[in-house]
Amino acid sequence: MGEHAAARKPSARGKEPPNALVEARRRRDRDSQAGRTSASRGAKGLRAVPAEKPAAVRKAAGLTGTGYGVLGVTLVMFLFGMVMIFSASSGLALNTHGSSYYFLLRQAIWFAVGLVALAALAYTDYHRVAEFSPALAVASLVLLAAVPLIGTEAYGSKRSIVLGPIVVQPSEIAKMALLIFAVYIYSRRKDRLESWRELIMPVLAVTALACLLIILEPDLGSMLVVAISVYAVLWLAGTPLRKMALLGLLGGSATLLFIFTSGYRKARFFAFLDPWSAPREGGFHIIQSMIALGSGNISGLGLGMSRQKFFYLPNAHTDFIFSIIGEEAGLIGTLCVLGLFAVFIYMGCRIAKNAPDRLGRLLAMGIVCMLGVQALINMGGASGVLPITGITLPFFSYGGSSLVICMCLAGILINVSRHEGGAGASHDGRNKRERGDMRRRNRRPSPSPARPGGGTRIA
Repeated sequence: MGEHAAARKPSARGKEPPNALVEARRRRDRDSQAGRTSASRGAKGLRAVPAEKPAAVRKAAGLTGTGYGVLGVTLVMFLFGMVMIFSASSGLALNTHGSSYYFLLRQAIWFAVGLVALAALAYTDYHRVAEFSPALAVASLVLLAAVPLIGTEAYGSKRSIVLGPIVVQPSEIAKMALLIFAVYIYSRRKDRLESWRELIMPVLAVTALACLLIILEPDLGSMLVVAISVYAVLWLAGTPLRKMALLGLLGGSATLLFIFTSGYRKARFFAFLDPWSAPREGGFHIIQSMIALGSGNISGLGLGMSRQKFFYLPNAHTDFIFSIIGEEAGLIGTLCVLGLFAVFIYMGCRIAKNAPDRLGRLLAMGIVCMLGVQALINMGGASGVLPITGITLPFFSYGGSSLVICMCLAGILINVSRHEGGAGASHDGRNKRERGDMRRRNRRPSPSPARPGGGTRIA
């Protein structure tokens, strides 16, 4: 301030020395270029605000509102499912294993494993998870190829590998692996999806091989979930409609071929069209499921009061858990299930909308599509709207592999929410306000121009 005062003070002869003004201006320019805050009016002691990091390298924040929402809905669905699993399986567990809590305790153990996986993936950058997806896809193919060789047969098919007390279903692992792999590859090919080579290699080739291995088990339901999930990722990635139409036609034709070349699947398909034509054969499951849903009316028969679970409805705690919910909790219970999935899907769409990059958006929407499609197929089969395919209801049905994979997908969704654009908005706004305050506090008046004839003006 003394320098500026000296520069503005007229000399004894009525004229300021030009050299002093020039030197003061040079010093001021050097100070402003170096970012110094040594101005006289309260500038001392101010803390400099660090430069803002680009959005691409900004660190993830803690859990956001949508992250807590996904976690809360996931836990509510699991707890609701645990109650219904115990109700649906207690009679079978007592008759087969000597304890009514057999399936409940095993599901609780798998939930503990899934919760650890959810926490790990929620705090592992989803970019790293995506980079690891090619290795995970190869591992899932190896496991699928091993199922016909070392798999355990149940209900006429080999779908699981038993390792002591651990039962692993490779098709569940393949669902997650191929979804993340497709998202990882197509997120990097935004402007190259016009080429058939870029579409097919390597994602569609690996997906086709996995679907072939899954249908050989046989497991039509899991194959459909894998194929539809990858198809949804293609559409979300911006694949041209003419190519989507052709791929959909080829996929639908292959599905019909798989159905009509197998007597068992063919009988199931025609039983779906008219279950009462074979009430003790292909239509038995659908009829018993509809009886369970119809018996519940509005409020249900009450928890534990299901009649269909006592050896009328097969797989009541796995494939047909939705039917038992409808019987014991009525229309209110089934609408609660639909509402929970609707909230989960809504949260996932919000996370996708606020994701910071293309990979995060595709990953969040792909997870929402996969779990939504699987839930739709299961509930549609239980209510007779769709053919029965033998897949579980996510988060509700009994099944260790299915539950752990669903928890992993929820963890990845939470991780994407931690990188939401909105998470850094308040931080960015605070930085801008602080920079504005600093500029106002550091503002200093420019030297007033000398009066005509009273000094020299610096242009």
